[in-house]
Amino acid sequence: MNVLLFFIITLSATPLHDFFARSYFVIWNVGQGQWLTQITADHCQHFDMGGEFFPWKKLHQVCGDKPNEIHLSHWDWDHVGALSKPALKRSLPRVCLALAPLGKSSRYKESLVSKLPPCALDRKEVRVWTPQQRSKKDSNAQSHIVSHRQILIPGDSTAAAEKVWCQISWVRPSRILILGHHGSRTSSSEELLQAVPDLKLSVASARWARYKHPHPQVLARLRQHQVPVLRTEDWGNIWIEGP
Repeated sequence: MNVLLFFIITLSATPLHDFFARSYFVIWNVGQGQWLTQITADHCQHFDMGGEFFPWKKLHQVCGDKPNEIHLSHWDWDHVGALSKPALKRSLPRVCLALAPLGKSSRYKESLVSKLPPCALDRKEVRVWTPQQRSKKDSNAQSHIVSHRQILIPGDSTAAAEKVWCQISWVRPSRILILGHHGSRTSSSEELLQAVPDLKLSVASARWARYKHPHPQVLARLRQHQVPVLRTEDWGNIWIEGP
């Protein structure tokens, strides 16, 4: 697969319909949380839908007239919180659930997810690893691991889980890492960074000023591996043009 080209637009920029000739990804600046969207000419795929604030207008501009497929890594509010907002239905009227979180959660969260109709299509280009061991106490350890076009999206998967899934064949070619657990020290381990030698970029969807994420230990590991970090807190929405 060709090397991804990176194109970054600050939060003040306004996306235009069909601006790119091919599909592209956006890591939205949602504060402390995660919402990553792949945008194509005929559909949008969302990988988690959480955060503290949401770019509803921009989302409606690029995805409002398309089918929207939702992948949820786990139950934490900073990954599923947008489902509780009335603006979601107005901005993205056509949504379906492609990947549901594992296990149980509160009745309210479960009701939000249960209202999403299942997606009719199973897109083979989205690779998913699901932990076999269930943890009732640690939602992070139950995160699905998703890879799409060399972008690795590990939810809040822990360092212990990384030791297992970092050996998967489709993880190794990853070139962009969405920092797990918002870049805290419980993830983005040395084992993972050694397992992805072609990694060119990491992205943190977090707020350093308030929560001190990414954790300094993670930043030190990334520097040692010569992997730059982009933070939505600094850049706003980060747009990545795909091959």
